[in-house]
Amino acid sequence: MKIHGSFKKLVLLSVSVLIGITTANAHTTDLSTSIINNCDAVTDFAKNLDHNDAQLSNSQMKSYIDARVACEIEHKDQHLQSEKYFINKYSSNK
Repeated sequence: MKIHGSFKKLVLLSVSVLIGITTANAHTTDLSTSIINNCDAVTDFAKNLDHNDAQLSNSQMKSYIDARVACEIEHKDQHLQSEKYFINKYSSNK
């Protein structure tokens, strides 16, 4: 009976480890052009980077960094355009 209980615990532990590994791999996303060309997708990719970084080559990492920089510039430009619009619309210097 003692051996049966130990075997049952070993099987449950093995299944748990297998499920954990499968779940971790399910979060892994390849870095593709569709991700690089979409700032929201780049941000989502960054959120899971700890799972994704093992699959990135040096050239893919460079593409990822370039995309992050481009998205940051685009975001700041949108913010500046919004401020410019607000100032032009509501400025008292008209």
